[in-house]
Amino acid sequence: MTIEIIKAIEAILSKGDRAEVIPTKDGPKVVRIKRDPVKI
Repeated sequence: MTIEIIKAIEAILSKGDRAEVIPTKDGPKVVRIKRDPVKI
């Protein structure tokens, strides 16, 4: 992982979202996962 990927992950986590790192043949892919509560 490069410094750019680590900074992107830290930026996602600082906003309270979840970060997922997916290995691909072109290198790691970073995905932001945002969860919103559902009111019933």
